[in-house]
Amino acid sequence: MRRVYINVLTEDAVHGKSIEAVIPGNLSFWKTEQKIEQVTGVSRVKYKDMCSTKITAYGKDFSFLQTLAYDDSAKLCIYGCGVNGEIICRYLKAFGRDIEYFVDRQADSREFTVLDKKVISPDTFLSLADGIRVIVSPDHQAPVIQYLTEKGVDEKNIICPFRKVDKEIRILEDNYEPKCYLKDSKRNRKEQADVIPEATIFTILYNTPKGMLCRTIESVLKQSFENFTYLIIDNGSTDASADTIRQYMKIDARITYIRLEKNVPWTEKGLLTKLKDNIKTTYVAMVDSDDYYEPDFLEKTISISRADASDMVQVNTLTYAHEGFRYSYFTHYFGRNICIEGDKKKNYFMLRILCVPVWGKLYKSDLFKELIDMMLDCETEYDRDCNFCLDISWMTYMALACNRVSLCDDLLHIRTWRPGSSEHSDNHSSKWLSSIVWSFEHLRKNDVEYEAAQVFEEAALMWLFSLPREEYSLSDFRIGDIDNKRVADFLNRPVCDKYRGNQHG
Repeated sequence: MRRVYINVLTEDAVHGKSIEAVIPGNLSFWKTEQKIEQVTGVSRVKYKDMCSTKITAYGKDFSFLQTLAYDDSAKLCIYGCGVNGEIICRYLKAFGRDIEYFVDRQADSREFTVLDKKVISPDTFLSLADGIRVIVSPDHQAPVIQYLTEKGVDEKNIICPFRKVDKEIRILEDNYEPKCYLKDSKRNRKEQADVIPEATIFTILYNTPKGMLCRTIESVLKQSFENFTYLIIDNGSTDASADTIRQYMKIDARITYIRLEKNVPWTEKGLLTKLKDNIKTTYVAMVDSDDYYEPDFLEKTISISRADASDMVQVNTLTYAHEGFRYSYFTHYFGRNICIEGDKKKNYFMLRILCVPVWGKLYKSDLFKELIDMMLDCETEYDRDCNFCLDISWMTYMALACNRVSLCDDLLHIRTWRPGSSEHSDNHSSKWLSSIVWSFEHLRKNDVEYEAAQVFEEAALMWLFSLPREEYSLSDFRIGDIDNKRVADFLNRPVCDKYRGNQHG
């Protein structure tokens, strides 16, 4: 069932309160006034406020893996040779527990190893299954579990290192109007102007669907920690985003709005300079214009940063598959909040536990502005655009520059995964690759072992080729757009062999 909250306008007056109705889960949104009348009994409905939907997501349960690491009562193998399988293998090894081998259908047609572990076919595994516990690594675990049980594997020997979470996701349709939020806001613009903010949240947007943009803005303005400034950089939008933003600015002086006349790469020098010049606070965080933060994001992350003396705090991010696009998942669960430093920090980054994207984190502003300075020091726009186009290069620098990093289990950042977002663009393939190359080189300059850096690089490639773009392979990247010698040299490394020709990872 789906729970809908509807703000209604009757013939007599506006009632600034919601009517709650439970509707069948197969109705994704109300489309007509007649349907709303049937549930609410209201004679006239001019607009509705919002709809929330309940989703199920799975994330890596590292607390479970820690328990497994200390239980040596049975041998272990991993079903699946993807990024998850590598992370699980390396994580267990860091805790002193080894696995026997990987199981994957690819072994039916070729012999290969993963992390120096032999990969065997499912048929071979079934002949050896007695006394071996199998860890299911794919996010889509149900089909694998069904296959194994149908083949006679005892369910007690099947391990799913994932935690299930049910979460209410806030949905705003594109016809949403922020009237009720603006009407109910108690912000006092004069009082706000007299307060020195402690944190900056920034959003860079371009033609974001209105409902998503309103959801993002309201999630920031509703933070329980109120002593912040909200920087919105409109990267040349051609839709009505400016009008939407100005509505919120009328009642909340914490918003600083900068509009660029034309759309530029987010690594463009002028944009970066404006971003840096407007970060004058102790802390900074970023949120995409189609994502949102829970109300206690700032309160919790700032409290953790103070308690742990951390340069960066990473919260748990839930990625919501908008309109059924792919699947929903969350980043991690440790069973407790932890603080990491020194070599442990590098291990967490290599294992992709310290997540690559810029969002979902609170940073000390000084370190973040040092990163911007590094980008501005690039000799050409081309170098800056290619080498820092992808979050991987941002986070490689930040992860290595921080002395201490805190990880928070709480789901405080909701990310929207949808067709058309920049992550799923098939443009600028050479830039994406160049950013991975820069990250690898920066890891090596910071004394990260070659093998560990190569595993990180391989995981980035696997991620890049798993995205739902048009069919392509590394060989295609050479056509017309790869003049960067570093990228060309990278393509000749053995790590790229599996992605040549018609193989797509």
